[in-house]
Amino acid sequence: MNRSLRNIFFRRLNLLAIASAAILGLLLVQAERVILLNDLHNKGESIARILAAVTLDAVMAHDYATVERYVSDIVADSSIVSLTVKRADGEILASYGETAGGEDLLAISHPVMMGGEVFGEVHLDFSTERVQAISRNLLLATVAAVIIFHLLGVLISRSALKSAVLMPLNKLNRAIHTLRQGDLDQHIDIGEPTEFADLGKSFNEMAGTIRETFDDLRQQRERVQFEQAKLAAIVNNMADGLFVTDTSGVIISFNNSAERITGFSEAEAVGHKCSDLFRSSLCRDACALYHAGETINNRPTTLTTKGDESMAVAVSSAMLFDAEGEVVGGVQTFRDITADQKRQEVFCHTEKLAAIGQLAAGLAHEINNPLGNILGYAKYLDQAAPPEEFAKRVDIIVEQTNRCSGIVKGLLDFARRSASRPEAIAPNSLMARVVDIVRFQADKKGIAIHLDLQSPGMIVADPQKIEQVILNLMLNAIQAMSGPGNIWAGTARRGETILLTVADDGPGIAPEISSRIFDPFFTTKPVGEGTGLGLAICEGIVTEAGGAIDVEDRPGGGAIFTVILPGTNFAANGPVSAGEGG
Repeated sequence: MNRSLRNIFFRRLNLLAIASAAILGLLLVQAERVILLNDLHNKGESIARILAAVTLDAVMAHDYATVERYVSDIVADSSIVSLTVKRADGEILASYGETAGGEDLLAISHPVMMGGEVFGEVHLDFSTERVQAISRNLLLATVAAVIIFHLLGVLISRSALKSAVLMPLNKLNRAIHTLRQGDLDQHIDIGEPTEFADLGKSFNEMAGTIRETFDDLRQQRERVQFEQAKLAAIVNNMADGLFVTDTSGVIISFNNSAERITGFSEAEAVGHKCSDLFRSSLCRDACALYHAGETINNRPTTLTTKGDESMAVAVSSAMLFDAEGEVVGGVQTFRDITADQKRQEVFCHTEKLAAIGQLAAGLAHEINNPLGNILGYAKYLDQAAPPEEFAKRVDIIVEQTNRCSGIVKGLLDFARRSASRPEAIAPNSLMARVVDIVRFQADKKGIAIHLDLQSPGMIVADPQKIEQVILNLMLNAIQAMSGPGNIWAGTARRGETILLTVADDGPGIAPEISSRIFDPFFTTKPVGEGTGLGLAICEGIVTEAGGAIDVEDRPGGGAIFTVILPGTNFAANGPVSAGEGG
């Protein structure tokens, strides 16, 4: 039960007053009783001494009548109940009343001395009834005085409590109530007492601080609302699809572009897992939640639309954290790259045809030699020749024909257009195959190709696209050298990656253009001899395969291009350790 300050104060004040009155009354009554009893005792002692002296004189003069006369005079005092004068042998010389014990009597005895011996004793019994009466009257007077002063104290305390405590508290309470209602311009003025004045000053300072804080919060809320509206407008109008997932991969937000690209509405997407909605490996391939918090940038993957169509998309993702740094989900953006992939395939094929054109220039010479041999040996075929000689010439013709067929087949295989199909590739055989294709082109310019195959691992990529990258780098190296020179082609393993390198001792790359060589349509070749797409397409192919291209100057002159691709733990003839061959 809640009690007011007034009730608590006056209840305790009444208890204090009652206890004080009781203690004070008892102390006063007891003190007065002690004083009166002491006075009565002193009076009895004085009477007893005088009567003892008179008794001794009377005994010496054998005048016992004087003792009785003194006793009669003394017992005229109404407070004396009994008085006895007797000798040591018990003979009573004079007496008055009867000696009786009791709580209301004060007994006083005094010896009668004769020389050094006790001759007799004077005994008096005083009544304490008067003392009791005075004590009662004093107690009643004390109680009455305490009640009167208590009532006066209550009235004075009530007035003081009201003016000094209750009124300032009510003023402060009204101000707090008004402040709680939202009126932050509250100001109270309490003059005294000092404690409440200080409390009022503290309240005013608190109200001012709350008003300033509230103004700051209101401004911050307006800024947050503006930023939220701006962010919502950006998210809903951005060209890329965007969705947010919680830590379990359940979609909790889905923007307009995501609806447009996938065909799913926000209501259909929210509450479903990404993998269940898109029925693909999109989340596993490109969600930061599945890659230990790794930020994913433009990773190609696929998703299935609401219309049950498979769509190629590039996904970027990152983790979402709360204020304490705890993971609360992830955000994914994606865009349809189906058209981009088709354009890239067209560019790749165009660049491939350009490379074929360069190869075709030396193809006639390469085929002309075996054709000449075939023609020569065909002319000298003689049915009359010995069977061994005839068979030898036929074998030469077949060998040279197969050589021509192999050259043409290699060129046709390279030129053939096919869909992207990643598979396990042995880097060593891929590099050797490309070198075989360009070797005759290099031989025409007197360029020696040095092959160094050290990688025992495998890579997973589209073999034709990776072959196109190496071929492009090899042809660029051949074209960069105006005369005889050297090209070093090789493979190596470094940790979990496979390195495919093409180096030359040509003029190298000028520093002012080194940062632009991978830009689309940038070329240093004469007009009509280059599209400027070769290295840009190479970079796109390698990035799609999860790798990168690095270029640096060769210490002895020329340039070194390094294609870095993720490796697997399987060599061409079986599994190998991660550190093997590096």
